[in-house]
Amino acid sequence: MNTSAPHTDFSEASIRTIAVVGLGLLGGSVAKAVRGQSGDAAVRVIGCARRAETREFAVKHGFVDDVTDDPVEAAAQADLVLIATPVDRIADYVINIAAKCPQVLMTDVGSTKFRIVEAVKAAPEAAARFVAAHPIAGSEKTGLQHACGDLFQDKPIVITASGDECPGAIEAVTLFWESTGGRVVHLTPRRHDDLLAISSHMPHLMSSLVANQLPGEAIPMVGTGWLDTTRIAAGDEGLWTAIVSENRDAILSALEQTAGNLGDLIDVIRSRDDESLTGFLREAREKREAARPTRLPTP
Repeated sequence: MNTSAPHTDFSEASIRTIAVVGLGLLGGSVAKAVRGQSGDAAVRVIGCARRAETREFAVKHGFVDDVTDDPVEAAAQADLVLIATPVDRIADYVINIAAKCPQVLMTDVGSTKFRIVEAVKAAPEAAARFVAAHPIAGSEKTGLQHACGDLFQDKPIVITASGDECPGAIEAVTLFWESTGGRVVHLTPRRHDDLLAISSHMPHLMSSLVANQLPGEAIPMVGTGWLDTTRIAAGDEGLWTAIVSENRDAILSALEQTAGNLGDLIDVIRSRDDESLTGFLREAREKREAARPTRLPTP
């Protein structure tokens, strides 16, 4: 751990109150998951959202015990702060909260990690108390109204440590994520971004490409195959623009590999090499079947 950072030992940390900054699909689902616990495991949830309608919805539908529009006010009451904002805002929130709430532990839900972790490392007091995480769960639907308490059940939660965390911080955040039903795996921030570029970020862009290629006259004739292939293209374009911006190099590498593979496939079809085409389709089917349930490699 960076010795210039404030020294806090989270080895005996008890997380009884969490602040969720950003009450969208993921933040709301975390809130629902921890509020669904009972007995000694019950956790108090303080929500933070900019829009009044979101705050009112969160209280009315039991996502939170209390709500505010001020992330520092929410964090000051919490043992753990979950940052569930778009990826291009996460580091700023972490650094600001760390400066004003010097004992709180923090984690996030961002689907990119390297640039976030590097930005936070520039502020030692923040890096010491931030354990970056990415729950690989979600939907093309966004917003608190789609949140559910079992979203993370048996889903991978990737923790990408920086090496600057206080003692016990990683263990405390691991236990927290396991309490939502997720199964924690560990990757370096860079490895996480490389793998997600090929398994999530590039496929989203390709799904959008397929959707954009459809001529208007074909829309009434689309079937379930096209709808399944383009389902994720229905995701929020602002969120995905931020993701591409944060993981641009890895995504470009994945797209360039895809372009090469597409060229090979074109050659196979043009040459009438049906044996190779059958092998290509068989390999794709086998990989698709092997991906259930999802298992991540170790670093």
